[in-house]
Amino acid sequence: MSSVRAAADAFRKLAKSRHSCRRFQPNRPLPKEMLNDMLQTTLTSPSGFNIQPTNVIILQNQDIKQELAKTSMLGAGNIYRTIDSSAVAVFLSDLQPHKRLQRIIELEKESGVRSKDYLSTLPIVTSFLMGEGKVATLMKQVATDAMSPVKPMPTIDSIQAWSYKNTALVAQTFTFAATSHGLSTCLMEGYDCRRVRDVLKIPDRYDIPLMCGVGYEYEEDEKVGKTPRLKMNEVFFSDTFGKPIDTDITVVVEDTGDSPK
Repeated sequence: MSSVRAAADAFRKLAKSRHSCRRFQPNRPLPKEMLNDMLQTTLTSPSGFNIQPTNVIILQNQDIKQELAKTSMLGAGNIYRTIDSSAVAVFLSDLQPHKRLQRIIELEKESGVRSKDYLSTLPIVTSFLMGEGKVATLMKQVATDAMSPVKPMPTIDSIQAWSYKNTALVAQTFTFAATSHGLSTCLMEGYDCRRVRDVLKIPDRYDIPLMCGVGYEYEEDEKVGKTPRLKMNEVFFSDTFGKPIDTDITVVVEDTGDSPK
């Protein structure tokens, strides 16, 4: 039990210490061993059917970062964070995930974790749930809506929405992995996707939902105040929507001085 509590305390401290970095120290590259460990941890992110529809460009070349900042980033904050950060992780969502399926099946067979029956039905199941294109999505939505009153049916999202959800999990894991090494991060959405695609030579097959600057935080004279969070009972419900959850239990932890931003 003590090991479970210790793990919970460690993760709580990690999660609370993560915050959005306002300013990075320039000219501080990441040690290769540190970056490699972060990426290995990021690979553990969950994904639907284990399809892993995400690629990540780790941008460290200063000339390319300068070009990206100058041509593609929106707002002064994103511009100088792109330039000054040790690296920028550019997260890509695959809009044609069926092209990954054969590789995933090969990996599953090698691992021996999945049954043969599961692997034999995987192409059929994924082709229905991850149908690509607006027409295919609309047809499946009509079919599932018609059948839903009779039996439970899956919710059909667009391939973009499905892939974005999976990529967001990867981005979150990446931020925690970086934080565990004492680094700071800043997730960024303010950029011109078309221009980013041109600078980084990204194929049309991929969307660019998120970037994340990572590096060493610049120590300012005055600490930036923490950004507020909604109260637990404004976010979490008990059993049904709107039913208050019991929030009277107090979790006693050591005050580390860290706060989310």
